[in-house]
Amino acid sequence: MTVVVDASLALKWALPEEHTDQALALWDRWQVAAEEVIAPPLFRADVTNVLHQLVRGGHLNPDDAADILKSLISVVESGEPPALYDRALALASGLGLGATYDALYIALAEIEGCEMWTADRRLVRSVQERVPQVRWIGEPS
Repeated sequence: MTVVVDASLALKWALPEEHTDQALALWDRWQVAAEEVIAPPLFRADVTNVLHQLVRGGHLNPDDAADILKSLISVVESGEPPALYDRALALASGLGLGATYDALYIALAEIEGCEMWTADRRLVRSVQERVPQVRWIGEPS
């Protein structure tokens, strides 16, 4: 089986924040179930940018940021099926999203026929009625 995660969720595996416990519990559950954890190629840029912003803001040192980046990239596989970008473009329009970034994660989950997990409550609220496979980390499991 497969599960798609976005950067907002995956970063909680390494950074103590609200919902970190839930993120780690999901990780443990997926490991026990031998789930493949994937994300679109954008995931790497998303994670890199967040870590850079934390370093710039003095909340994380550069060495720790580099270690976290290496760790997350090693546990989240990159998925880029041929229809990914066309589907993300259509989803962004159809869901009224302001950009295609979130749509790439949703499109990958749709193509893979699996759930997409996020820590972005706003995203879930805006799409969940039409895209029920988008799940929020704070939902009861």
